[in-house]
Amino acid sequence: MKIRRCIAFACLALVLRLSAPAQESAPKPASATPRNITIDDFFQICDVSQPEMSPDGQWVVYSVRTRMLKDDKNEQRLWMVSTHGGDPIPMTVEGVSSSHPRWSPDGKYLAFLSSRNAGKSQVWLLNHLGGEAVRLTEAVQGVSDFEWSPDSTRLVLVLQDPKPEDAEAAKDKDKDKPAPKPKTPPPFVIDRLQFKEDTVGYLDRRRTHLYVFDVASKKVTQITSGDYDDNEPAWSPDSKSLAFTSNHSTPAPRASHHQSWCGPLARVVTRRKVDRLRQPNRLQSHRLRHSSSGHRSFDWRRGKSSDARA
Repeated sequence: MKIRRCIAFACLALVLRLSAPAQESAPKPASATPRNITIDDFFQICDVSQPEMSPDGQWVVYSVRTRMLKDDKNEQRLWMVSTHGGDPIPMTVEGVSSSHPRWSPDGKYLAFLSSRNAGKSQVWLLNHLGGEAVRLTEAVQGVSDFEWSPDSTRLVLVLQDPKPEDAEAAKDKDKDKPAPKPKTPPPFVIDRLQFKEDTVGYLDRRRTHLYVFDVASKKVTQITSGDYDDNEPAWSPDSKSLAFTSNHSTPAPRASHHQSWCGPLARVVTRRKVDRLRQPNRLQSHRLRHSSSGHRSFDWRRGKSSDARA
């Protein structure tokens, strides 16, 4: 999957280059006097990222981030372009940010993350043939990450433990009660070495865990637990196992100390038992991917692999 996304990025760069306006090849007038770049110039720059190639290799979906000075925010939209060239097609509307596009392995749907109607980030589903996006998940804490299962029937969700107020609001959402007054947030209690993180702020004791979401029934099943952060899930080719990274360092978890784990879904659900794949790399986390045989999990960032029969 990692190699496929690298190919998608290369195809996207080539397609966008070939689709550039024809006037670029026409003779250009003498350039104006060079000047220094300004803040206004900076806000005209758009960032292209997150390329995702369709399973049939005919399309690439990607994210374009625009900086909005007046509103003091960033906005991301998803676009799709043919690998044979042509004009890009907008897949999401303006006014809301959408990111993390993922094709279903059968090629029928495009799933992505978006926060709409002042809500939390959820998984939305878009039919490749067109139509409006449909919200799939209703996680009270919002969805941080997700991946399709190879059989296109389930998603693995990365969710952080909900805040107490979010859990209470979810219980009372169907009740005819007035909205509660906002409470003064409690003070942060710092009792560990890593107490703050970039783009997050102060850290509390809520952890991220993995959940399996059935697309047809919308049933959600939690498959990891404990006082650890579980991230970067990767499905096995038969959709029966998941590999993921988890920070089990002691006495206090460190940001760069991750371990790789794997276990069949049935055993994880019933016994809460997971097998460790390899010793952690203390310098960086791992992005796991299964080989087609399902017997080996690869660390693509380091180019190494570790035996792991699930």
